[in-house]
Amino acid sequence: MHDHFIDQMVRKLSPVLKDPPQARKILNRFWTSKMALVWDIQDIHRAANERKRVLTDREAAQILKILKQQHNKQLGIRWSDLWDHFDLCLPGRKMSKAELTRFVAKDIITRA
Repeated sequence: MHDHFIDQMVRKLSPVLKDPPQARKILNRFWTSKMALVWDIQDIHRAANERKRVLTDREAAQILKILKQQHNKQLGIRWSDLWDHFDLCLPGRKMSKAELTRFVAKDIITRA
């Protein structure tokens, strides 16, 4: 598990944790013998922008949920699965020329 995901977990749990640094150590130890590939809504927003679409966080979370339910465990989830979803369903709205230029030139992701 990447450190930034462990940090996010500890931050989310911090209101109920007595010792966040100890929790971080426990989580790091837990993940040393496991692997998780994590997709988040930022990935969904990027894939949508690559298809010239803009989503709300709610739409991105819904797409993430659909992909989780429908993915093939032997193949996992690939970028092409996201692109196929956008090409078939056309969620969100079309990107403006200015948004597309920012994304292509400066890698700035647009969210609705």
